[in-house]
Amino acid sequence: MSGTTQQPQYQSLYRACIKDAAVAGAELMQATLSRALRELPGTAARVSDVVDRNLLLEAAGVLKEQQQALTGAFPQALLAEFAQAIAGDRGSSLSFDSLQLLGDEQLQENADLVHGARELEAAVRPQLEKLEATLAAAGLTPAGGMHRHPLRPEVYVRSIYRLARQSPVSPAVRRRWLRYLPPLMAEELAQSYAAMAQRLQPAAAASQEDGLVGMDDGVPQEARDQATQLTIRELRKLLSAQSADDANESVVIFSESDFSHTVPSALEMVQDMRKVDQLLLQLRQRQAAMPGRGRDSLESFREALRQEAKRPSQALGLEVVHLMVDNLSADPRLLPGVRGIVRDLEPALLRLALVDPRFFSDREHPARQVLEQITQRSLAWSSADDPGFGTFMDVLQQATDALLDAGGTGPESFEIALHALQEAWDEAQPRGRRNRERAVRALMRAEQRNLLAERLARQILERPDAASAPPEALAFLTGPWAQVMAQARLADTTGAEDPWGYGWVVQTVLWSVQPPLAARVAAHQRTLVARIDEGLSSIDHLPADTDRWQNLLSALRDLALSTATGSALRPADHEPPPERVNTWLAPLEMHESGFVPDSAIPLGAPASQPDTLPPQELEVGAYVDLQGDGWERWQLTWASPHGLLFMFTHASGSTRSMTRRKLNGMLGQGSLRLVSAHPVVDGALDAVARAAWRNSSSL
Repeated sequence: MSGTTQQPQYQSLYRACIKDAAVAGAELMQATLSRALRELPGTAARVSDVVDRNLLLEAAGVLKEQQQALTGAFPQALLAEFAQAIAGDRGSSLSFDSLQLLGDEQLQENADLVHGARELEAAVRPQLEKLEATLAAAGLTPAGGMHRHPLRPEVYVRSIYRLARQSPVSPAVRRRWLRYLPPLMAEELAQSYAAMAQRLQPAAAASQEDGLVGMDDGVPQEARDQATQLTIRELRKLLSAQSADDANESVVIFSESDFSHTVPSALEMVQDMRKVDQLLLQLRQRQAAMPGRGRDSLESFREALRQEAKRPSQALGLEVVHLMVDNLSADPRLLPGVRGIVRDLEPALLRLALVDPRFFSDREHPARQVLEQITQRSLAWSSADDPGFGTFMDVLQQATDALLDAGGTGPESFEIALHALQEAWDEAQPRGRRNRERAVRALMRAEQRNLLAERLARQILERPDAASAPPEALAFLTGPWAQVMAQARLADTTGAEDPWGYGWVVQTVLWSVQPPLAARVAAHQRTLVARIDEGLSSIDHLPADTDRWQNLLSALRDLALSTATGSALRPADHEPPPERVNTWLAPLEMHESGFVPDSAIPLGAPASQPDTLPPQELEVGAYVDLQGDGWERWQLTWASPHGLLFMFTHASGSTRSMTRRKLNGMLGQGSLRLVSAHPVVDGALDAVARAAWRNSSSL
């Protein structure tokens, strides 16, 4: 997370502000469109170019036609962009990896988007700064820094972009909407920011009283942007390993790599051991002659490599690496020791950028994988004092030292380091790997059985003789007994429709608890009790819960018989049935997967209740903090194919699993909070791309 300590009660208030901001989107858009329809004709009259003037008038005319539809759809667009911003902006068109896929029209639209965001931000800056100061004071600074909060002007402009993309309008009209609408939103958005800051002020005051201090990553975004003159077009050419100046020459990959020169000759020399000394001498000479070798500072090393760059694409590559490392070194989610390792790797990455532009475009490049493995694995610990982090850092430091000592500039040295790291980490946690494999097997088995049980439960409820059955009897049949029937079918290899004849229990129970039918099956009560015991034991049902179900069903049968014969016996007292949950796991499955049970579901509720997906759309690989006795760091390492079950793994190798319902509940209560939904390296490169967008829009 960020450097703040986030409080659940403040998070709830913040989420309410975000939700209300989305709901207020209709009024915001209505006011914006009304202002646009008043002002755009006058703006068009001042445009000297007749084509641009007519296109702006056309955009205003279409805006008037679409006014009602745009107003009604804007809250949903806002909500979608808010959710995307909370999840880490990976769906944004401003991501580093998407640049190669953008056409010229999309490039221009994104440049208009960035330009509109800058104009809107400039117009609301006083109110925005007050809101951001309040968020920081309340300890609500998001992961990645204050400039990442979901209410920022860029998100509002992206909502306009989303709406424009969904509307049946021409690209020319869409671009003018993006260019002219954002600034017209400023007045109402400024009022909204002021109201939210006022609403969050008590939380900020309470946080300050508790000694909480809002922290950003310490580096102003504008200062970072000024450190680069990258533009999007240049960045896209770099990703294609070609710049405008390189158009007439092919880029020679690894032409300056130590390994590309040395390894072939080494293969020949090892055949003659007398030449080993000669080989070592050549290696030392090459390393000593490398650019920047022996310099006292990282800045002088960078300058030496800039002098070594012979093509614009090489200079751009050096700049991207430098900015990427800067972003990673400022990421508050990385512990100080890890940030130091990343900074130590910068010289090797800079040397690589000179000769191998594939680093930027190939996600599987060994150097990018090394950087990603280091940063992602480090998120498993929230403190340097956590158990296991010291061992992790020892392995990391050794591999880093070996990589730097090798002095290679090609991908081979990074590939060796990657294999060494993976082997060391795998050897350090064999128990954790076995635990995960065992837990996944248990959860896969449970999900398969639960899905089949859910289908069988629906079939039971659709039976004509179930319509008048007591809800307690239906709860048994659609709960544990549906699990019994599902387990029997999964274990059966004969293809029988009703293996073990457990379907007989369904009819017998339904008839035995209804007065008009109870007499027909009264003689089978002893057999029924035995079959229920047998079935529940097949799924390792707890004996105490089995006894409670048996007592409840016996009382229902006695009541039905007494009612049918007119004796009208008072129902016998009995223990309540076991709490019923939507997804059931056997005790062994719960133990093997560290299952966290759901809360109880009322007996009268249907067997299956729809669950919404987690708000952040958690993906496998995401890190979260879970609250127990304190906050602990876990990683989402597995999600079942049908999204029914989720498994988290701790750095110690232990596992914890839960249903989607439980996950949603913990998110809503603030007892589960997202740390990182996507690779840290991707986020650092996306920040480079955003800087390039900003530079492009200012040209």
